[in-house]
Amino acid sequence: MNSGTILRSVARADQQPLVIFAPSPAAKGGIASYVGELMPHLMADFDVTLVVADDAPLPDDVQSGPRILLATEFRRHRSVFEAAPKLYHFGNNPAHAYMLDLIATDPGLVVLHDFNLNYLHQTATIQWGDRERYRAAMVREYGVLGEENVDWQFAREDRETFATYEMPWNGSVLEMATGVIAHSRFVQYKVAARVPRIPVWFVPHYVSPLVTEYAGMSRAAARQLVGLPANDFILTAPGFVTRAKNITMVLAALSELRGRVPPFRLVLAGERRLSEYDVAREIEEFGQQDLTVCTDYLSDQRFFAHLAAADAVVNLRYPSGGETSGTLMRALGMRKPVVVFDYGPMGELPDSVVHKIAWDENAQAALTEALQALMTDDAAGRALGARAAAYVQDNCEIGHIAGRYRDIIRGGGGGPSSGTSTVRHHFSAPGEIVRRLARHAADAPVAMNAADGRIWMCAGAPPLGEPGRRALVVSPRPEQTAALLCSLFEWRHESITAMTPDAFLAPDVTGCDCKPLQAAEFAFALVVMAADLPENRASLLMRRLNLALCMGGSLALEVFSSLDTAMPDMPFGEVGLGQRLRDAGFGGVQALTSRDGFMRELIAPDDEDPSGVRASCMSARKTSDVAVWRFTQSIEGLPACLGGRRGQPAGLI
Repeated sequence: MNSGTILRSVARADQQPLVIFAPSPAAKGGIASYVGELMPHLMADFDVTLVVADDAPLPDDVQSGPRILLATEFRRHRSVFEAAPKLYHFGNNPAHAYMLDLIATDPGLVVLHDFNLNYLHQTATIQWGDRERYRAAMVREYGVLGEENVDWQFAREDRETFATYEMPWNGSVLEMATGVIAHSRFVQYKVAARVPRIPVWFVPHYVSPLVTEYAGMSRAAARQLVGLPANDFILTAPGFVTRAKNITMVLAALSELRGRVPPFRLVLAGERRLSEYDVAREIEEFGQQDLTVCTDYLSDQRFFAHLAAADAVVNLRYPSGGETSGTLMRALGMRKPVVVFDYGPMGELPDSVVHKIAWDENAQAALTEALQALMTDDAAGRALGARAAAYVQDNCEIGHIAGRYRDIIRGGGGGPSSGTSTVRHHFSAPGEIVRRLARHAADAPVAMNAADGRIWMCAGAPPLGEPGRRALVVSPRPEQTAALLCSLFEWRHESITAMTPDAFLAPDVTGCDCKPLQAAEFAFALVVMAADLPENRASLLMRRLNLALCMGGSLALEVFSSLDTAMPDMPFGEVGLGQRLRDAGFGGVQALTSRDGFMRELIAPDDEDPSGVRASCMSARKTSDVAVWRFTQSIEGLPACLGGRRGQPAGLI
């Protein structure tokens, strides 16, 4: 299908245009169904263009649905849609990989179906052999901890996806969002903490309108349709069969209950991902082959028939990627008693609507007890299912949810955004710096000697000053050092904030105007510091430097110590400045010397030199918001490793 066929008229005069990026309605998966069911409601209010991946399956009937463009076609025609609100449906699934590049150029409102997007990023990089892109992005998002996680994963042939649950890697999406829609308070609060500058709306997951169509199907008719025993207790686990669904616990509970409860069947009503989880092996280990049915992928008709056939549903998710289960909402709407963990989005449902199990050391026993109760007390199960159906009918009706989308989009939540810009620095030619140093030494030797440090200037570490860019100078004699930065590297004096180390490490950090310093305010930081700074203050220094610099900003750090002191025994010497900088979220670390560029430490060339110091200097660029300090000296009240992400992109230091 060519673009001429797909691209129909743009933006009817009576409707506001809206561009939606989402899996094709013809694709498999819960999010594709979610978008497809919501689409008619949005088309009633907006002139919708749906942008799908180039390799996405297209629906047979494109005339009754929205205008559809492939991703490459959207890029070709993107100027037409420049002013239109953009709505992205992001989930932890390969079908969303094409959106990662598009949101970087066309920011918009993000519907975050999964808080954890690490698997999505893996499929967009590692799957295509691009390990370094994955590594670089993990370093940006999580600093040295992300790099260590990547190394841990690559060292193992069978990488557990659980390794990435603590690193959800969603920053590249959330930082470009103009707003976020979350289906749970669990995700709403996490997003608000991650990107506090943008609004985050809580919009509950709707219950599928197909529930109404299938709610009248009798249990007997449904069982006959899908080939299940008429009189057995049917326990169903709907959706993709993944390790995080904790099928192992269900099998263990049923194995214990076998012979103590009426005859039963376990139905895994969803597609298996055999490359990630061998559920068949576990079924065999528990001896449940004769009592377990694996359906694999189901059409809507077959899926709802399995729900209608079920006596109870298990939807156990741990760890959670922040997803709100569409299959769970369908089960509740079909009046089914559901067992869930009291954790994450599932834990937000009222206790009267689902049977909750605490995730603790007694979880297995509690699950066994819950299943036994459902299998032996049909009346209690029916009552729980009735309360579930009433709850979703009152709170999750699709028309009401679509109205929330309409109000958010019309309120500007999906409007165009300028996004973020990358810092680009220009550095002076080495020869020019040498000439400037020579002139300065001849014209103002006193001023030059009054400045702190030597390697940073001789090696040309600072970038050239540019209009609108700000620099931070931290040194024992900050004003004199800032003056030399202006003379040699073209920074304007009014664009420099200069302070002593004590001022920078004070409880409240203020600039020359006595106002608190803003996070991410500086494009360059020059720091000249004693190497024997106490370790707790050295930790604070590195974390504050990360906080002060904007992403991509440059740092020149020069440390000094007395010649008669062993630098390796100091906080900035024991493992080298390079490791300290990488831990603190900096990349591109380079050792600098005023001699040949290879020496790690520079010894004063003249034994008669009254300064009597050795110095070491490094340059780097900020590549991550995460700064970590690994303590080598035990300090009471502090953990061995301290750090983390800064709280606010534009907050106070």
